[in-house]
Amino acid sequence: MRIILLLISVGILNADALSELNEINASDGPFISGKKLAKLKPGIHYLEEKNTEQSELVIAVHGWKTKGFEWVYPLLELNKEENRIAFFRWKTTGCPNKATEQLLKIINRQLPNYDKIILMGHSYGGIILANLMQEDFSKQIDMHIIASGISGDPRLNSFCGYKAPTKTGVNVNGYQWMTQKNLDGAFKDLRTDTQIQNIEGVSAVRLPEEYKGNTLSHNRSISWLVDFLNSN
Repeated sequence: MRIILLLISVGILNADALSELNEINASDGPFISGKKLAKLKPGIHYLEEKNTEQSELVIAVHGWKTKGFEWVYPLLELNKEENRIAFFRWKTTGCPNKATEQLLKIINRQLPNYDKIILMGHSYGGIILANLMQEDFSKQIDMHIIASGISGDPRLNSFCGYKAPTKTGVNVNGYQWMTQKNLDGAFKDLRTDTQIQNIEGVSAVRLPEEYKGNTLSHNRSISWLVDFLNSN
């Protein structure tokens, strides 16, 4: 019994993880259900079983020291018959280089199984997508970079060898979704808005100041985007 309780406490998700997240979210809210995501081990986690109706794979890439709650609503809303939802867990306490290599291998391994793959990278997770944006792929890849300082900074550039993308690779559709700098705690104290990066063929969209009657903050940016995508 103690072993079973331990497994539950560290965030083990079952094969139908989205249903489990939905149940926990309905009863205890996103901060409790989000802990399930935050406590997953590094790597790719498919939150539902594969079936023949799923033509697209959606991979969520979290940001710095995620607590998971910011992804609960978006993941549940992204769940459609044609989508298979996955969560890419990675260690954010160092450079994103290793995680970038891991995700690239996962994408290339999964591409034959889907018509396209959709990547959604939030905050520091957007740097991983920026690292991949100039790669060439055999099928369509949509990359949504959300509230992320992809223009880089001295530490990221020097220690991690980061170079901001200037164009997209073959079969890559890139999207930049930028919060209001003065309202986003990740950027408001910076001299410049590091979300701004000119990428050939990619239009950057500035998000509104409010979302559902509240300030559109750093973490709410994901939910806003998912609602926007679902409305179109």
